Amino acid sequence: MVTQLLTLRDLRVQTLKERKEGRLTKMSTKFYVQVKDLENQIKKVIADSKDNIKRLEKSNSDMRKLMDLKLELHKLRERKLTDLAREKVNGQNPNTDNVHPNESEYLESICSVIEKHRENTLLNTDFEFIPEKITKKPEVKVVEKPKVEVEKKPEVKTENKTDNSEYLDVKVLEDLPTFTGMDAKNYTLKNGDIESIPIYNARMLSDAGKVKLLKGVKV
Repeated sequence: MVTQLLTLRDLRVQTLKERKEGRLTKMSTKFYVQVKDLENQIKKVIADSKDNIKRLEKSNSDMRKLMDLKLELHKLRERKLTDLAREKVNGQNPNTDNVHPNESEYLESICSVIEKHRENTLLNTDFEFIPEKITKKPEVKVVEKPKVEVEKKPEVKTENKTDNSEYLDVKVLEDLPTFTGMDAKNYTLKNGDIESIPIYNARMLSDAGKVKLLKGVKV
């Protein structure tokens, strides 16, 4: 079966669509083959136009446009694939339906690299704490002072919170699937929610454009 010929206009439309959408766009399974065929066709026209200056100029111009569009499309999809890899490693179960078959190996490789990086750095558990020696402090005699009755104020109940130094407040920018945070707790974030989540997860989601950090963290 003959592959349908792709045009520069088709490639431009696909690139503009990729630039506009936040997620990977759907592409034909034969897309990359079509792009290669278009490139070969332009090369042939260039080779056959050595004695026709105007035709040669146009063909060279078409080739430059093709290369620019290919490069932009590649960068856009590469960035989105990297975001997908982060979400997969974080257990967010992202939608991968629009990942082209030619891109599946790249996606899985990025996931492996991220996991290996975390094992070697952030999630390294080889460190062992040294037990602390407890020394008794000398007893100090306290002279009791006369008791003064003080009006009791009503007790204010406060919720027990985890050390805030390990968490960040974020504003959720879109509904997110349930994921397990670095504190081993499950989180289900909805668009518009303001939640306190582990610093690492907050930074990853912020880099992916899923949440907005509400306070800075000193690195």
